Amino acid sequence: MISVTADFIPIGHHIVDATWVMPGRTEPLDGYLHGTQHSVDTDAIKALPIEDRVSKAAEIFGQAGIAGHSAVAVYDRAGLFSAPWIWWLLRSHGCNAALIEGWDSTTADFDPAAPVGFVSKDDPATMNASREDVLSAIHTDTQIIDARPAARFSGEAEEPRPGCRAGHIPGSINIPFPSLKSGRNFHEADTLRALFSDKGVDLSRPIITSCGSGVTASGLAFALTRCGAPNVRVYQGSWAEWGMDATLPIETGPA
Repeated sequence: MISVTADFIPIGHHIVDATWVMPGRTEPLDGYLHGTQHSVDTDAIKALPIEDRVSKAAEIFGQAGIAGHSAVAVYDRAGLFSAPWIWWLLRSHGCNAALIEGWDSTTADFDPAAPVGFVSKDDPATMNASREDVLSAIHTDTQIIDARPAARFSGEAEEPRPGCRAGHIPGSINIPFPSLKSGRNFHEADTLRALFSDKGVDLSRPIITSCGSGVTASGLAFALTRCGAPNVRVYQGSWAEWGMDATLPIETGPA
């Protein structure tokens, strides 16, 4: 089980708000989903050094009252944007996490859960890739897929981060995040498989996903997982790390 609907959340699953707001967003957020028991401080995770983000996210999960053995269902109030990111990080630590799709906006309040100790059940590094992992994967059997908009991938659009180069990781494939979903639902597996096939993605081969800063790369990883891809890792540093390092190779132009 990788996803549920708001109308059918399995008994025993705690509901987690995983909203992260992109800087500059002007659209209002949805209300909290009824029954929300935890809210993850996503800004605190973003503030962690990239090399520590995955491992130290566990402490922030504990501060939100989530234990490593918890069964949780994750959503966000920004239209199914950041929830897959927190879903992926929780699952990286071995947490029994499902993503909530297809829910209607509500205005419920919630009382924050008390902090607990979060103990990882798995090694989160196995589901996530480092800069060194990506560098060694270029032009190998591993496919690198980038979820950023096409203009940023090609280098036609400037990056929003000052000093960040424009372009993409050499040999990578561009599948922009919005093409994976409709509203608060990811497309069904058959539709996603056709999309990946059209882009030349071989679901049986190893895959590393990337984006601007790891958020929509996790949504791409969710979509790949829905299609049964057996070997997917998320590059949490993504272009925020890669584009800022002048020693790392880049390409420009369309996929």
